[in-house]
Amino acid sequence: MFNPDLQQIAAANEDRAMFGTAPMLCVLDAAYGEGSAVTWLIPQLHNMCVAVGVKTKLDDEQLRQLAVMIRNEFGYLKVTEVMLFMWRLKGGHYGEFYGSVDMQRIMRALRGKYSEERARILDRHEAELRAEQQRQWAKDALKPEEIEALRKRLQQEGKI
Repeated sequence: MFNPDLQQIAAANEDRAMFGTAPMLCVLDAAYGEGSAVTWLIPQLHNMCVAVGVKTKLDDEQLRQLAVMIRNEFGYLKVTEVMLFMWRLKGGHYGEFYGSVDMQRIMRALRGKYSEERARILDRHEAELRAEQQRQWAKDALKPEEIEALRKRLQQEGKI
């Protein structure tokens, strides 16, 4: 389920990654038991470490600690959002790794640039939903002549 090979699919469709039906990290723990999100995150992080091609990679304990930090601080992210982030991180979207993968750099990227991008995407999506709702209201609204006809009918029936 959602292995690192699918990161490119998440990256190809940002809206689906953000608004699709994939579970949040916290839901993995609730559905499959405490620690499931960390277990899922470790291969994502390992894949990123291998892909960036630096000399010094995170060891198993560092991978686990970073996965725990991400789960604890970003449990509200969908797994597809994490995959989108990892894909972009591997591509240098949030800066480069010089010689070694840096846990703090990854967490700063999540807290900073990615969170800002995510907020802009959420704001845009909410604005689109509001605009669609207003279009629907305008479509469903009574026209002035319908309001006048209704008012006359209610007057004739003695209801107003």
